[in-house]
Amino acid sequence: MMPENRSLLETFLKQSDIEGGLEDTLHAFQLYMDELLRWNKVINLTAIEEESAIIIKHFIDSLTPLKFIGVNDFVLDIGSGAGFPGLPIKIARPSVKIVMLDARLKKTNFISTMIGLLKMKGATALHQRAEEKNFREIMGKSFDVVISRASFSLQEFAELSMPYMKNRGKLIAMKSKKEEDKPDLIGLKQTDEFVTNLPDGSFRRILVFEKT
Repeated sequence: MMPENRSLLETFLKQSDIEGGLEDTLHAFQLYMDELLRWNKVINLTAIEEESAIIIKHFIDSLTPLKFIGVNDFVLDIGSGAGFPGLPIKIARPSVKIVMLDARLKKTNFISTMIGLLKMKGATALHQRAEEKNFREIMGKSFDVVISRASFSLQEFAELSMPYMKNRGKLIAMKSKKEEDKPDLIGLKQTDEFVTNLPDGSFRRILVFEKT
């Protein structure tokens, strides 16, 4: 990692509520980046290949909702892709349990490889669609938090997430548009909203709802 990029990530981590030591956390993110770039030469995992952009648009962006996730939460990441936001959240907060779903096998294979390399406990990658009935029946009402960085509408994300949430569980939607309709979501009550700009100036909006 270039010194200026390491410094950027280090500054953000110091401002965040991470659990482990700073050096260990930085080392984990370095390993993540190295593997992501190595795999990406053969398998298309991400269109973002520049080091600074990976740090900002993948790592830092994935950590923006960290303040809304409790230390012992059981988290479901729907449409995780190459592990975003699930893996950065798990790196920064090892005490959470997390399941990362994606419909593309190459991406869940990559996440599983990272789980092994980082020796993560309480982390699972599943080649799975959230809308599948059997999975819903097995894992229904299991999660404290359901989160996604995928490009669902808020209505679509809520409909996918509701069956998996415990009563009083949280839905965390990560949005990149400044203006987006917020429909009335049956069974959900908005509890928080956090708006920020990433270091490159791009917009991020975090919407938090509670299952009522």
